[in-house]
Amino acid sequence: MKLHRFFSPTKIDDGVSAMEGQTFTFTDVSQQWQKVLRLSRGEQVALFDGSGHDFLCEIKDYQGNTVVLTILEKKENRVTAVRDVVLYVALVKKDTFEWVVQKATELGVSDIVPVIAERSEKKNINIERLQKIITEASEQSGRGVLPGLHDIVSLVDAVEAAKVRDGKVTQMIAFDPTGIKMSEQEIKNTPDQVGIFIGPEGGWSMKELDYFRKSGVAVYSLGPQILRTETAVVAALSKIVF
Repeated sequence: MKLHRFFSPTKIDDGVSAMEGQTFTFTDVSQQWQKVLRLSRGEQVALFDGSGHDFLCEIKDYQGNTVVLTILEKKENRVTAVRDVVLYVALVKKDTFEWVVQKATELGVSDIVPVIAERSEKKNINIERLQKIITEASEQSGRGVLPGLHDIVSLVDAVEAAKVRDGKVTQMIAFDPTGIKMSEQEIKNTPDQVGIFIGPEGGWSMKELDYFRKSGVAVYSLGPQILRTETAVVAALSKIVF
């Protein structure tokens, strides 16, 4: 039977080693757990706190809107991507962008950076709503660390930020129908740290494509078809992340 899995915004073993038998209180979930999921005392759930560990817990008691849990086991979460991939994605309409954030999280990106492009349809995002989507997608997909959601940036700032991360040079890749097809060997040889740029509906402008090439960003094609932004995100990440 598959365990229900939940993200804890509070560090489970903050300051102490979370060993078997310790108790942990989880707040603001009692209503959902009891009324919606019908989780009873004695049932087991899995928690993660973004530390890269999973905690197998048993429900000990409900106290108002707080659940008291007994930690049964702490283990390293091994659901990780092959590469550290930052997704720089142009802003698109609300529902589409939320879908992109959800699927990018499921596919294992380390960070999501919204980018204002010349053809972007909107200029803002709902951070709180997107963080909720990221949390739920991380719970569902089994990953142990939530991807970072960054503030909106211009394309120039995105490229500058992508060049070097954590002291390491990043390979930057933009996808556009005008680019060359990425070979299997090039995919295999992609380094461990990558920045992927996906454009808005209508694609990158000629000015933006020229800027990519002048800035050392390789421009590749996902095929002759004109893909929607959300389709391009899934196609590109499926090639690179795994």
